[in-house]
Amino acid sequence: MGHRVEGRRVSLLPFHRRRDGVHVGLGEEERALIAELSGQLVALLEGRDESDPAVSRLLPPGYADDDEANAEFRRLTVDDLTAGKIRNAEMVRESLASADPKAPLTPEAEQAWLRSLTDLRLTLASRLGLTDGGFAPGATDDRAMLENVYEWLGFVQESLVRAVDR
Repeated sequence: MGHRVEGRRVSLLPFHRRRDGVHVGLGEEERALIAELSGQLVALLEGRDESDPAVSRLLPPGYADDDEANAEFRRLTVDDLTAGKIRNAEMVRESLASADPKAPLTPEAEQAWLRSLTDLRLTLASRLGLTDGGFAPGATDDRAMLENVYEWLGFVQESLVRAVDR
């Protein structure tokens, strides 16, 4: 699906598949927002403050009821898991800053986008106190904006899943 703007076809979806692969159809402001959020995710992961609920959500315990097993699990996995999440976020940023924005995403970049969008949504969900019952109460303009960003990232992610799945 697309529309014509100033003689060229533009997509209304964040991602779309063409014969040569999956393409990013985000506008400049949307690209800048995801690049900024990805940079913040990298900083969060590099700082890895274990007391931060968002870090706990991104790097969950392997064993909820066994502190000793969980400590060993974390010792063996947390560095690689963190590095992978950072790599994914950086790949998203690189694809957004690509010298050729018309080039399709590589299969590796598609997976990095999917994983990183999940991490961004997990981080926002943690910040917003999202539970099975919905968002925690507390209406402010900033909070409403973050809730909208969370929902929009879900739309972006769904668009990418559909484009990859075609």
